[in-house]
Amino acid sequence: MRIRLEHIVKRFDDNTAVNDFSAVIESGELVTLLGPSGCGKSTMLNMLSGIIYPTEGKIYFDEDDVTFMSSEKRGIGLVFQNYALYPHMTVLENICFPLEIKKVPKAERIERAKKMAELVHVEGMLNRKPGQLSGGQQQRVAIARALVKEPRLLLLDEPLSNLDARLRIEMREEIRRIQLETGVTTIFVTHDQEEAMSISDHIILMKLGVLQQYDKPQALYDQPANCFVADFLGNPPINKVAGVVEGGKVLLGEEKLDSGIRADVPDGTRVWLSFRAESVILDNDSPLKAHVIMTSVMGKEVITSFNLAGKEVRGYMDANAELLRDQEIGIRFKKSGVFVFDYETGERYL
Repeated sequence: MRIRLEHIVKRFDDNTAVNDFSAVIESGELVTLLGPSGCGKSTMLNMLSGIIYPTEGKIYFDEDDVTFMSSEKRGIGLVFQNYALYPHMTVLENICFPLEIKKVPKAERIERAKKMAELVHVEGMLNRKPGQLSGGQQQRVAIARALVKEPRLLLLDEPLSNLDARLRIEMREEIRRIQLETGVTTIFVTHDQEEAMSISDHIILMKLGVLQQYDKPQALYDQPANCFVADFLGNPPINKVAGVVEGGKVLLGEEKLDSGIRADVPDGTRVWLSFRAESVILDNDSPLKAHVIMTSVMGKEVITSFNLAGKEVRGYMDANAELLRDQEIGIRFKKSGVFVFDYETGERYL
């Protein structure tokens, strides 16, 4: 099912939680609503589910206007952060429950529930109660219960936040497998960029209720629309050094970088030179100098912190370089992973 959101606004008294949000989510895709706490992603999910209604704008499921349609008529499956399983029911009874509400005959609902249990790999736990399951197993049951209704849209609200790190990795891979096998259009809410990058067809990145960029995961990383997008994605975080535009170049300290920024950016404009750690190249013949602060060995990778124009930044270095503390080095940058943003507005100039 294709989702179309047109100029959605949601206000709570004087607070605008979502502002002029428009997007199209294609049928069969897994799209993640990503952003920091308070950015409006859960509010957006609640409007899609029908728990709350927008103040302005329209929501379409295919060609059906569902803006003010009740939740039970939308054909959605919703998985909450806390799983919300019924503790007095068995796994089988929990999965069957939505079909029981719909008055599906008992034999049919048990058959459908068992098929869902096999899909999420809990078929051997059908007679257990939720209290006898691990967090990951409870999550699987919650997903099965949401899918047994054969929803047109599956909504997942921070479904992995209660799991430990290793189990989160396992469960996000399972969610992706299940989504691909069922083909159901899925919207996944998280504040975790790694989760979003690893399983999404597309990511919607939000800030203060406003859509910042809607793109494929790698495109958000490689071609951020603004400074916020560049800052939010990446581990280690992107490096940022303040500079000034002079003659179409960025002046860092006493060195000018031929950055290729837009010709219409006037001299004297304050900017951020932002660059990924993997975009740094050690080159002692380069006029751009930095001083080593420390080097950390992280398995197969070596990351060096250094002082560049008064700012501590990081770069991946050759393990054989044997850099010493306070050593002066020359650096240059690859063409990819280097950006220039307006210092105040975050607008991208390069």
